[in-house]
Amino acid sequence: MVRTLGLIGGVSPESTLLYIRHLNAGVRARLGGEHSAAFLLAHLDYGVMIAHYRAGAWPAFTEEVVKAGRSLVRAGAEALMITSNTTHVAADALAEATGAPLIHLLDALAGAMSARGVRRPLLLGTPPVMAGPFYRSALLRRFEGEILTPAAGEQDEIERIILEELCLGVVTETSRGRLLDAIRANDGADGVILGCTELPMVLTQNDCAIPVFDTTALHAAAGVDFALADG
Repeated sequence: MVRTLGLIGGVSPESTLLYIRHLNAGVRARLGGEHSAAFLLAHLDYGVMIAHYRAGAWPAFTEEVVKAGRSLVRAGAEALMITSNTTHVAADALAEATGAPLIHLLDALAGAMSARGVRRPLLLGTPPVMAGPFYRSALLRRFEGEILTPAAGEQDEIERIILEELCLGVVTETSRGRLLDAIRANDGADGVILGCTELPMVLTQNDCAIPVFDTTALHAAAGVDFALADG
């Protein structure tokens, strides 16, 4: 029997679609036939969430996530997933408020990097992920290594690509080239973290010589593992 996942999505809608595809494909690959994932979705209003993001209103941002999580648990979700790297700023508050199992993206990421022997990955994402106080510290509690980040100007350009293009479903070769330039500028890195769930829309392992860690795919795979685990 497939256990029911509770997805907190919408930040952005584009990455939520990627999660749904990964979850369905993962369950079908494991069970065969016509099987698919069982999940409930609380799809947050991206317009509301991005306004909180731009204002730095993280308590209000977190409140929206917690409210969504509570509704999913009431509806029967057996575990929760936040389908966004940046939105994991609310992960601890969500787990505390709901008491439900939280399938944490950083657990999946840290495990994958450790398995590959990566020790100096370059982290790409929004500025709160790359330079903020929550994401890197939470990752380093799970991962023994050094997290590299792009220079400040590169971080601004990465944010522009994410918010003004990828979150709107726009993928361009020009922006792929700029992201690759940021990776090449950090030649001490031995891996690349796609630390925004939209980044796999524009970058894949085929674009890089060093290991690429697609957090969207890794997190979704952890969701499939939970959904199909015995007990």
